[in-house]
Amino acid sequence: MIKYITEKEAKGDVFPKPYARTIKPLAAPWTMGTKNIWLATDEIEPHSASDPHTHPDQEEVLFFLSGKGRVRVDKEEIEVGPGYCVLLPIGSTHNVFNDHESILRFIAVVAPPFTAPVKKEGKP
Repeated sequence: MIKYITEKEAKGDVFPKPYARTIKPLAAPWTMGTKNIWLATDEIEPHSASDPHTHPDQEEVLFFLSGKGRVRVDKEEIEVGPGYCVLLPIGSTHNVFNDHESILRFIAVVAPPFTAPVKKEGKP
């Protein structure tokens, strides 16, 4: 049986400033029954950022679709844009910044997956 969901159907988690962003889990244990991954679209509003956070037992990969921004991993930082793929190693402190006028849009993949919907910025 094929399982699917459209981004339009996905229920998003909307966070207020100073971390204004919308995360829409598409492939997750509670959306599609995934066992090994969590995949979501993420949109960071202009002049906003994700909070600095750590996943002590999970690695994360970000693939940028549109907009421009910066990613900080521990004490290193790079500029990103469409086509960039960034690894956030297990236990790293990381966050994403959007210093521009347009939405920064990317796909985030976490493994092993979060087991419950995101309740607080960056934490299941």
